[in-house]
Amino acid sequence: MFLMQKFSNLFYLIYIVVKKSIQKIFGMRSFGVRGLVINDKNEILLVKHTYMSGWHFPGGGVDKGESPREAIIREVQEEAGINVREFPNLIDCYYHKIMGVDDFICFYVIKKFDTQPFKSSEIKEAKWFSFNDLPYDVSSATRRRLSEFFEGNEQQNKW
Repeated sequence: MFLMQKFSNLFYLIYIVVKKSIQKIFGMRSFGVRGLVINDKNEILLVKHTYMSGWHFPGGGVDKGESPREAIIREVQEEAGINVREFPNLIDCYYHKIMGVDDFICFYVIKKFDTQPFKSSEIKEAKWFSFNDLPYDVSSATRRRLSEFFEGNEQQNKW
């Protein structure tokens, strides 16, 4: 089982590199979503992926024919077992360049939801954190968004 997970993670990394290379060659853009999920204790949900280090907001790519709002609802369900009860509110959209590809990220806040047990081959761990007690390896973009939201820091245009 452990070996299968390692191969799966390696395959996913290769897929991402190939996909981004094709997007770069053809001047394509990518479009994604991330969600700031906040529970009743004012804790923040963060996830650790199997294929990259650090803690991040749950989220992912917007599928063909899918709206960004539909995508974030699907992504938080797939990555953390979050069933959204009320439409997520859009905070803003950000620009990001990853592996030479222009990437646009819509960032939503989600406060009304139910949770259910989940299992994901993509997520190693999902955990709730207090803003004042974040783990050391929170991604820099995640930390910036949290500072903007909770401390009122000036909002940046880049992810």
